[in-house]
Amino acid sequence: MSRAAGAGLALALALTVSLVDQFLKRLIEDSMRTGESIPLVRDVLHLTYVKNSGGAFGILDGQSAVLLAGSAVAVAFVLWVLLAGPPARLTVAGCGLVLGGAAGNLLDRLTEGQVTDFLDLQFWPLRQWPVFNVADIAIVLGVGLLLLAALRPAGKG
Repeated sequence: MSRAAGAGLALALALTVSLVDQFLKRLIEDSMRTGESIPLVRDVLHLTYVKNSGGAFGILDGQSAVLLAGSAVAVAFVLWVLLAGPPARLTVAGCGLVLGGAAGNLLDRLTEGQVTDFLDLQFWPLRQWPVFNVADIAIVLGVGLLLLAALRPAGKG
């Protein structure tokens, strides 16, 4: 796949992820009160509306400048990976997911100073797992795909 095609596909995936993330966050904000929790699957998955001023898992709470700088570095790194050479499909997908997730959470930070989270795993051993959102899922999946792509022999996937 050419660099241009890979970049185009990654950006299309990033835009899709970011739009879905923002749509779901606005839906939660418009239909729930902060702190409200609705069981979707009792003792497994709840919708729990919280605001998070920290990073993933609440780290760096209140350190918005550090979080914004970290986001900028992550986006620059992902773009470098994407544009460094002809990307494999796994690399394109990973970059698109990371960029889309980063954009979704970054938009929240820039406009509200905090991120809307709403997915709450309730089953053992995750009872104390932090509430998260679609952008977080995309970032974790994207990083996983990038790691997998880095471990695969050249010319594969």
